[in-house]
Amino acid sequence: MLRSSQLLLSAVVIGLCACSAQSGNDGAAAGGGSTGLTTGNGGSTSGGGNGPNGGTAAGTGTAGQSSGGMTTTSGGNAGSVAMGGTPAGGTGGTSINGGTGGTGGVSAGGMSAGGSSGAAGANTGGAGGVGAGGGGGFWGPNGPQKQWTCPPGPYPDQMLSNQMNVCANFAFAYNDMEGSTWIASQGAFFFSNFNFSTATGGDIIKYTPGGDCEVWLHDVACNGMTVSPSGNLLTACQGPRALMEYDVTTKQGRVVASMVGDKMLDSPNDVIARSDGNVYFSNRLAELGNRPVGLGESLVRMDPMGNTSVIQMGNLNGVGLSPDETQLLVVSMGIWALDADGTPGAKSGPAPGGDGFAVDCAGNVLVNGTNSAFGGADGKTLLIVGGGTSVKVATATVPGLP
Repeated sequence: MLRSSQLLLSAVVIGLCACSAQSGNDGAAAGGGSTGLTTGNGGSTSGGGNGPNGGTAAGTGTAGQSSGGMTTTSGGNAGSVAMGGTPAGGTGGTSINGGTGGTGGVSAGGMSAGGSSGAAGANTGGAGGVGAGGGGGFWGPNGPQKQWTCPPGPYPDQMLSNQMNVCANFAFAYNDMEGSTWIASQGAFFFSNFNFSTATGGDIIKYTPGGDCEVWLHDVACNGMTVSPSGNLLTACQGPRALMEYDVTTKQGRVVASMVGDKMLDSPNDVIARSDGNVYFSNRLAELGNRPVGLGESLVRMDPMGNTSVIQMGNLNGVGLSPDETQLLVVSMGIWALDADGTPGAKSGPAPGGDGFAVDCAGNVLVNGTNSAFGGADGKTLLIVGGGTSVKVATATVPGLP
């Protein structure tokens, strides 16, 4: 077996973090409220009054006392929902991490497009409203979830086996590879196959260990990818100039982010997601083609509510997180400390090198091919893609992140 020092660019050993939630109060807006990850405070609401577009509130609902946890909606007194209709009550809220719901309202996050208000609350609060085709928040009805947990240490020295070619007889349609990640629910790796420096064309490839490669989605023009906080495939896509999330069961896609303020994204390049719903990605110009420049090369954060903001402008490439999610690592830029709610703080170095990289549970940064990711049932299979159309696997002594 090869020593990991032959394949590691640098090593970063990180500590642990603690996370906290914000406290939310009863909402006051008739017919709906804002979406958020907040701890409900309970309280009571009364029916009556007219909604903003017709319909009359009916009945009185009393919210139950909250007992911790986070809710996916907050705010919203009894009243009619937008565009008419008569709600049956005004209290409730869906708890995603224990505890009872806070005040109810109309869900506005994720794929939700409105819907009715929640049912009147009992001792534990009623259920919050759910819009058509959506869920209780930006990342769906269950909220963001941790997709992989490292086993407890201590860990041995990282050592990788010799790399083995896979999918050697598969006919890839394009000339470059990127974005490998592992989706546990599918028991498979996913990566992108596209033409370098080209804005159009590109397939998402699925590789099942012990099997072969297959085209999972054709002609989507994507680059880096990771598992989303909802367990789906989150991709940085140059074709639509957007972050896209693809349902791993239906393959249905939705635009997660395409703008920062009034600026379009250019050629989203790589992406990583925290278990609390924060997403960090590199916006580059590499596959912009002849389209007009929008935001420009930059590191971008998307918070759990879907709001985007620039962390730093400038040249960059792959992105990743430390095992405890308290540090953001960015090729050619540096390392940021992340606070409990995912806001970047102090910046340090050295920055990782290479194109993309993988991080193991001991905090080691591994640079192989154009990108790589850990997977398999025990997290010890490293899938390495690129340069060109090369696809390889190696077995590690220390598991790592998908």
